[in-house]
Amino acid sequence: MSFKKFVDGSGFKVLAMARLNPCEYSVTLYLINCAVSGLSDVVSTENEIASLIGYDEPTIRQALDSLSQRRIIRLRYGQPHVNPDIDSMRIGMQFDTSKWILDFEPDVTSEDAIVFPFRRAGQTNLQLCNNDKNNNHKGKPIPTWQRVLDSFLQGRNLDNEEMTRAEDIAKILVETHHVDQVLLMIRHFGGRIPTLSLLASSWQHYLEVFDEETHKVDLLDARQKHLEFDEKLREQSRLALEKATDLNLTDEERDVLHILISHRHPRRQLFWAYQSRSRYPHLSSFFADNAALMIAVTSGGKVLYRPNMMEDDDE
Repeated sequence: MSFKKFVDGSGFKVLAMARLNPCEYSVTLYLINCAVSGLSDVVSTENEIASLIGYDEPTIRQALDSLSQRRIIRLRYGQPHVNPDIDSMRIGMQFDTSKWILDFEPDVTSEDAIVFPFRRAGQTNLQLCNNDKNNNHKGKPIPTWQRVLDSFLQGRNLDNEEMTRAEDIAKILVETHHVDQVLLMIRHFGGRIPTLSLLASSWQHYLEVFDEETHKVDLLDARQKHLEFDEKLREQSRLALEKATDLNLTDEERDVLHILISHRHPRRQLFWAYQSRSRYPHLSSFFADNAALMIAVTSGGKVLYRPNMMEDDDE
């Protein structure tokens, strides 16, 4: 399992909750650094590791034994040497967190340690397109190029040759441009882009047209509408909070409403709450009534383009 999959699978969050001691964390971070540098396995000795990390040999030996028993690292000693100071070992990080043995409660696995606030994969899978084809990716992150292809395919029927070509161009587009920008261009132009090949070969032209068309927007008027919609959501949240007893809201559901009332960007925060709406069953009617006010954003906080976002003032 690669380091990238470890990161995408919230490996650092599992590591943060693994309750290791300082020396054990030093060893794991050292091995992660080696893996990032291209060394998935390191051949060394306990003496060398101790000198590199700054602990004595008995402490290092105890840390290695503990990490190995919990399967957080892969450890194998070589044949004993006449001089015990140069007994070699092969050591590497085990990036598959499902194999880790954590000292949590009984029957708790690494999956229970993962926190999914705005996750792009897992139980609260954040996907731009929600169709049957995406169900094939359930339980694992969707490739970036696949998101571009799925967005382009909406409302289109391609034959096998065209589909193969579109997949190849989608991969090229995400390698040469930011994925959010590519998705924005596809959604803005829609049917005006007959093929992804044309978008890739005429990128600068489409970019200039996009700038011309979007600059026609009255930014002051758009900002005012955003502020009005934000305040509308806050007011709806206050009304729901006043009915908390009648709605049998849990403490967590009340906290959601408090966040929406006090947050600087409540419509963005509503988007995140909506992704985990199954946890807030007593707010189902609230989500249904205010779903149109959501602003979809990426996990980095960038706003995703949503058609007619500025329309329907009375919604």
